[in-house]
Amino acid sequence: MLLNSSKCLTAALTIILTLHASLAHSQEVSASSDNGSISMRSEKGVQRWKHVSGFSDFNIEMRGRIEVTDDDRDIKSMSNDGYLEITKTVFGSKRAIIIESHGGSLTREYREGRSKMDWNPHGKNWLAEILPDIVRSTTLAAEGRVNRIFGKEGASGVVAEITRLKGDYTQAHYAKLLFNKNIPSSELGMVITGIANSISSDYYLSTVFQNNITKMLSTPPAAEAFFQGTKKINSDYYKAVVLKEALKKFPASPTQVKTILQSAASINSDYYLSVVLTTLLEQDNVQEESLNELIVISKNIPSDYYRTQVLRSALEKEGISKTTLLKILGALAEVNSDYYKSTVVNSMAENSQMDSEVQVQVIAMIGTSVNSDYYAAGSLKNIIEHQKLSDQAFKELASVTGKIGSANYSCEVIKSAARKDLTKNQLMEMLQASAEINSDYYLSEALSSLADKVRSADSGVKDAYRKAAKNIHSDTYYGKAVKAID
Repeated sequence: MLLNSSKCLTAALTIILTLHASLAHSQEVSASSDNGSISMRSEKGVQRWKHVSGFSDFNIEMRGRIEVTDDDRDIKSMSNDGYLEITKTVFGSKRAIIIESHGGSLTREYREGRSKMDWNPHGKNWLAEILPDIVRSTTLAAEGRVNRIFGKEGASGVVAEITRLKGDYTQAHYAKLLFNKNIPSSELGMVITGIANSISSDYYLSTVFQNNITKMLSTPPAAEAFFQGTKKINSDYYKAVVLKEALKKFPASPTQVKTILQSAASINSDYYLSVVLTTLLEQDNVQEESLNELIVISKNIPSDYYRTQVLRSALEKEGISKTTLLKILGALAEVNSDYYKSTVVNSMAENSQMDSEVQVQVIAMIGTSVNSDYYAAGSLKNIIEHQKLSDQAFKELASVTGKIGSANYSCEVIKSAARKDLTKNQLMEMLQASAEINSDYYLSEALSSLADKVRSADSGVKDAYRKAAKNIHSDTYYGKAVKAID
């Protein structure tokens, strides 16, 4: 009595055909499982499967174009070079089927051990028992089966059959054949969803998506199904590759952008998430709601470098709103690197028009979370250069400037402010910031840079200037500072 050959075959082929993608590209692959050892080889048009489990040995070898009957229980035809051999050995007892094509005619042979047995009924019955599992576990007769099912039941029939196939490789092969058909546009979404729900391998699903992007994105419903389908891809790499390629080729609608962001949110890799988000930001029609959601998702990126890459790309969009700028500030607050934080602040200063509230929050963040005097001063100078500061923002800037530990960098910020048109209040605030400098030389330099404006100001401003100068202990630098306004 034979073991249940169809179940053993299904288990063997399922494990083989769901091996990792890197193995799928090899000429020979092998794996071990609870059911035994498995190997598969494809070379020069010949496919071979071998499954060894305990005292059982199952082998399949096939070549050429092979067609099966409509009930999948017999071989109907083979190309001239066609060949199919199925062997099963249990406890040393061997059974084999060999079917060959000779000039269009088939020869069938069935053996038990060394004895050749009558094909009918012995060989015919055994083939009828195992062939349905073979055709659903391999690519045997796949093209003919797809043609037959598509002709009778349409695309939905092929999708239903794909759900019954064993192994991601086989399912992906059938999906490829289906997409070669003239699928009605109204059915594309259903096809994409069915395939995405069937193929569990990230490699094979992403391969199907990549190879059929043009057709899958040809209608809005199909494109929505495509982007929804990417949620089924767990691999950060494969998901990012598919989304990036799709976004490079076709503009996404606002609805699709939302779906893309939902899919991207599950990417754990800092790099691949940043790739998807920055590629999405290259689209022209990213609306504010989606942009804000994208910025929130960027918080999933722990890497200062990759997160700030995304934030800087977002700042390149035209017409950034106050709400979006505040979202960017929220995402920036968790960045630890002074350098990367300052790059985003500088982009904000150079590329956006910040209102008073945003200006104050940006400057306050510099004062509280940028530890490097160099980067803090650089960002403050950038803000002075590119933003028209409100009185409240200027007051905050002067306060932060006065708290910079480095006399040199504090002086540089004050010199930058001195080159701008300053109101009386702003000039007074800069003088107060100058008074915090603890170096005679740099205090003298800072005051001297403000001297031209002080000379034309009222006595109250001049008194504030002289008061700040009294913090200079060197007679030389003191004299230089006081002389500058006389």
